[in-house]
Amino acid sequence: MLIFYDFETSQKDFLGQILSYYFVLVDEHYHPIQECAGLIQPNRLELPACGAILVNQLSIQRCITDGQRECDAAITIHQFLQLCTQDHGHVPLVGFNSARFDFKHVEKLLLKHGLSPTFYGKITSLDIYQYSKYCALTEPDKFPFIKHKKSDTNRYSFRLEDLAKAFNCLDAPQTHDAKDDVLLTINLTQALEATFSTSLQQFRAHQHNPDAFNDDSIILKEPVFDLEQVADTPIVRTNEWLVIGKASKSTYILLDIKAYHNTPPQTFSDYGTITRYFNTRTTTFSYSTHPNTHDAIKNDPNIQKISDNALQYFKLFPVDWDIEYRPWAMGFDCIDTLRTYIERLHQNPDDYSAIISDWKSLKQTRPTKSTELHFMITLFNRYYLNHHPTPNPSHIQKYIAPRYITGHMHRNPMDHTHPDTELATIDFHLTTAPRGTHTHDILSELKTYTEQFISNYLN
Repeated sequence: MLIFYDFETSQKDFLGQILSYYFVLVDEHYHPIQECAGLIQPNRLELPACGAILVNQLSIQRCITDGQRECDAAITIHQFLQLCTQDHGHVPLVGFNSARFDFKHVEKLLLKHGLSPTFYGKITSLDIYQYSKYCALTEPDKFPFIKHKKSDTNRYSFRLEDLAKAFNCLDAPQTHDAKDDVLLTINLTQALEATFSTSLQQFRAHQHNPDAFNDDSIILKEPVFDLEQVADTPIVRTNEWLVIGKASKSTYILLDIKAYHNTPPQTFSDYGTITRYFNTRTTTFSYSTHPNTHDAIKNDPNIQKISDNALQYFKLFPVDWDIEYRPWAMGFDCIDTLRTYIERLHQNPDDYSAIISDWKSLKQTRPTKSTELHFMITLFNRYYLNHHPTPNPSHIQKYIAPRYITGHMHRNPMDHTHPDTELATIDFHLTTAPRGTHTHDILSELKTYTEQFISNYLN
């Protein structure tokens, strides 16, 4: 059994919110068994981006009218996945380019509402984007490489729309509707299986096979090619990885051997840029195994420090990203506590101050978990801001400023756009969208929504 899925979101940046979702459980022949689909209302403090709406063509007004609250959608999705795992055991979530986006979004959606996304290890990620690249690298003579020129730069494309057209699964523009994209991904998967010698199930077995990662006598050589290339035939280069630590039964710390030798790290923090936290639960790559001739590397005291503290990898190389980029940072121990706080606030909105007092007491009794508890209460406060009937306006502004005014909340500052700029962008696109078209209608709705958002929170 497999669950194919897709989301349409309010932003291209990971801070954005899911607005539309579609899951379908299929059998080994890709026949549908059960669906879970819906729209989600924009959160109180979520301003959908013009660029995202132009792509997914979602009506904000329809999301408001017909959509669930985000907290209710989280429960709906959690119950669907829970039922699937209860009935069928291990069921991977299969999407296109989902390991880096959709899978992280579903984890974030559940975690921020105090719901565990692991289902006792029965939910993993399987990415058709990764599968297609695996096929291209292992059998390049069979792969129909698609080449485009963008800003005078030649690029090889692995976009869903381009691959679907190349494999005769699509003869019109991609709609970017969540259900349509899922059905397109299923068709592409079948075409890949019909063309290449590795089936999706074999690819899945390769992804989750830990043998090579647990063998100290080998290194992993990974063939890769950059999307931007001049050659008509892709030039393949090779990365070499040495496993230097194990963070869990499916997670390993890899060292970039070439980078270690070519640009020797000068400080401990430099090791963060040449190591990779690799989770076979979500990611795979093509590799060949070779004898390990780099044992001396493990004598490096900094490598030994990383190996000895693999479980604390992210504490060794801390980042200051917002909690929504890394909701796992609150730890497993806090998930149920967060859920208890959310349910308590839902039942008694006046309990907010009492909950904060409880949290402060909890920090005193669990000083070793102070950081995790801080992250947990940050997620709780996000729930409070978006779902409490009358959140404190000063608390709202503490969120609005870094998210929409200064952009400090964004992991990449380039992803930040001021709401006034968004409004100007909407006006620009309205001048080219013919009246009466769906695009003009959804942009008009978005303009009204954006103007109201600015009036409520920025003026």
